[in-house]
Amino acid sequence: MDTERSTQFSMVHDILHEQYGVDPILIDQEILRHHNAEVIVHPCKWENCTMHVAVEHKQVSKHLQHHHHINTSATSGGTEQIPCLWTGCSAYMKPGNLTRHMLTHLGVRWICSNCEGSLSRDDAFRRHALERPNCQHAKAVIKYGNGSFAIDTAYLNGGWSATQNVMCIP
Repeated sequence: MDTERSTQFSMVHDILHEQYGVDPILIDQEILRHHNAEVIVHPCKWENCTMHVAVEHKQVSKHLQHHHHINTSATSGGTEQIPCLWTGCSAYMKPGNLTRHMLTHLGVRWICSNCEGSLSRDDAFRRHALERPNCQHAKAVIKYGNGSFAIDTAYLNGGWSATQNVMCIP
């Protein structure tokens, strides 16, 4: 990050901190390219992370790659298992399974619009719909976990929003 941008980043951070008395919600600028109206985010509770992550498979994977330096495409038999460093978790898995695992920490649930069955992953919902005749035409209603909230992207002016206490990181 160049010095001028770093100074601007610091100044906006200080303004938001002073106005609200807490550190601003930090999100990746990249998230905004994929959302027109709002984005659902959740605090990342990975060891020493101060960011919020968009609650979507693709964005969680990018977050793990860019902020935690984990190659989330590594699923081969020879791939070593790594620990999940989410606060309170003691699971080990291949890096390629970490994105799906992290979505469970974020409390994302796929609810069947027909039988109201609650599933932890989108692939489990698709399998559910295929296997249950009454649910073949059901839609998934996505529910987000405690701590998740919507950021209105219309109010992110220049990568920050004082009213939402949000700051985008390039």
